[in-house]
Amino acid sequence: MRQLFLDKGNLVVKEVAQPLLDDHSILVAVKYVYVSAGTEIAKINASDGLFSNVPHKVKRVLKAVASHATEHNPLQGKLLSLGYSCSGQVVAVGKKVTKFAPGDLIACADPGYAHFADIVCIPQNLAVRVRSQDNLKASSLITIASMALHGIRRAQLQLGERVCVVGLNLLGQLTVQLAKLSGCYVYATSNVPERIQLAQQNGADHVFHIDQHDFIKEIDLLTEKHGVDTTIITTSSESDQIIDNAISVTRKKGRIVIVGCVGLNIKRDLFYAKEIDIVGSSAYGPGSYEVKYQSDKKYEYPYAYVRWTDTRNMQECLQLIEQKKLRVDTLITHETDLSGLQSTYARIENKSLLGAVLSYESDMNADQMPQLPTIPLVPKKRFKPAVSEKISVGLIGAGSFAQETLLPLLSKTRTIAINTIVDADLHNSLRIAREYGVKNAFSHEGELYQENNCDVVVVATPHIFHFDQAVKALRQGKAVFLETPMVTDFAQLQQLCEILKSNPAPFCVDYSRSFSPFMQKVKKVIQQRSTPLMINYRMNLSTLGKQHWVQTDVGAGRIIGDACHIIDLFCFLTNAEPLSVSVEALHTSRDDIFPTDNFSTQISFNDGSVCSLFFNAIGHPDSGSERMELFYDSKSILMEDYMELYGFGLSSWFNETVTTPDKGYRNLIQQFFNQLNQKEFSSPLPFDRLCTVAKLTLLIDQLACEGGGKKQVE
Repeated sequence: MRQLFLDKGNLVVKEVAQPLLDDHSILVAVKYVYVSAGTEIAKINASDGLFSNVPHKVKRVLKAVASHATEHNPLQGKLLSLGYSCSGQVVAVGKKVTKFAPGDLIACADPGYAHFADIVCIPQNLAVRVRSQDNLKASSLITIASMALHGIRRAQLQLGERVCVVGLNLLGQLTVQLAKLSGCYVYATSNVPERIQLAQQNGADHVFHIDQHDFIKEIDLLTEKHGVDTTIITTSSESDQIIDNAISVTRKKGRIVIVGCVGLNIKRDLFYAKEIDIVGSSAYGPGSYEVKYQSDKKYEYPYAYVRWTDTRNMQECLQLIEQKKLRVDTLITHETDLSGLQSTYARIENKSLLGAVLSYESDMNADQMPQLPTIPLVPKKRFKPAVSEKISVGLIGAGSFAQETLLPLLSKTRTIAINTIVDADLHNSLRIAREYGVKNAFSHEGELYQENNCDVVVVATPHIFHFDQAVKALRQGKAVFLETPMVTDFAQLQQLCEILKSNPAPFCVDYSRSFSPFMQKVKKVIQQRSTPLMINYRMNLSTLGKQHWVQTDVGAGRIIGDACHIIDLFCFLTNAEPLSVSVEALHTSRDDIFPTDNFSTQISFNDGSVCSLFFNAIGHPDSGSERMELFYDSKSILMEDYMELYGFGLSSWFNETVTTPDKGYRNLIQQFFNQLNQKEFSSPLPFDRLCTVAKLTLLIDQLACEGGGKKQVE
């Protein structure tokens, strides 16, 4: 299918694969996309050379899946999807979608989903049903209409109030109509004569050309020198004059609502003298840019407490359009297709058009509905050691850890060739593939297995996806290198153990601390010990807000995600079996402090060793992030942040300081991939140890969430 991108200032139509469907989303065959003079032109103007080098032929790019992309800064030269408001017909729904069915006509919103593409995948909370085919084209501007409506709600207008709308782009024209529907007297300003005339046709009581009228004086006279009750700014400009003018025309104790984007260097004296309230209007209502509402796809704000969400604003706008109360026929005056898009953008930029409808032709029928990939219920494939010179790697998940740690290490390993990048963010996947010279870029792991693209799958996605993605890879006969955690609950642990026992395959989790040079040195000197070990390990990490993905449904908390590294280190250093574990966790009434971020745990081992982990996220970062004290045989060892190592009672050769911390990732990766080329694979981390660490981690997490306690390790 086709999708339109902005690539380093160039409009390019790329051939991409159809998006794959998830449980809470719908697939939509796009009929119309609205191109406005606001958001799209702002994106394009932030990039270089749009009209100097627009390709005329459709170019094929890396095979990619159009999926849930998020916005990127176009100034960084990233591939950027265009489009944020569209309409079309549902061709498939996720198994947990209850609002829609195949065949429904719908309007869709959001720059992360409603792209210029033949097929888009939309979370159900970002779509509304269109009752009639006659309104399908008009509903393509649903996003802009909802933005205008949210601005009206932020203005808290009352019957009979005076409202000034500054800027008569599409957003301004819709705001004029909605203000009139609210029972207000509307004044409108612009510097484009055609837009002034259109606003008057759409109900504005008084219109002013800002270059030809002293509109501040005229509004002052029309309001008996009081000023308007509310000024709504819908234009976009870097000038500070707009906000100054808005303050001048607004009455004392009035309100200014900023829906557009303007300079905010305010003249203090007039602003303070009038005690004006200045409020922003973000997107198209509560839910916009909220992870729970959009990315999780199944979350909805309670009707009684949040009356107007972005979805409900969209529904209301659509109802106004269907009832002909909101006139959009005068706003949709130009229709084009992909071949005419360049000239259309040029006309929008020079203000001869408010916007335009991009029309798509789609002949998808029920026989062509996308199908979800199926995974065999029983293992059918077994891993075979690579026979080529280099092992082919597919990476699933290209977040910060993958970009900062895994990819640099993998790319520098001579025996590895990164063949595929998979990330839910298509832009991110394509950008990283380009950066590392990777052949394939996908947005769903199902594509990874269709053409046998790799020997090894490296999983670096959010916690909640690890188990499913590792199991799929194992069942496809792939070796798996898994970022922590290995599993997120006991049921997953049992299933994974059973799968690996019945279908042995190279499998490793990135418990790296034991492979660090410092810990290898520690292990060497304690091997001949005669007493048990006493270890105290402190982790002092940064606070993660409750909106951070680790604390949401896609994360599993920091015990399961981070503390597991140290639990594995305890097992490595003691080389013993755990007997019992006790936990004390910090529980407060504050919702920004989590017990799984702030706890202490003590583990007793069958050789008599006792290991304690003190983990907190409320300390100061300058005190260091990781510190270990180890005691045995009248000797002590101190390690600070993998940069300083000291032995007390040991020879001076043991002491070491380095300028760059090494937590063992490089050594672990090299050992894992070196073993893949051996006739008999020997895992750097024994499978029994992996299972023990996972079990201990889950027990500690459970006890921390329960308020603390002690349990035997069975």
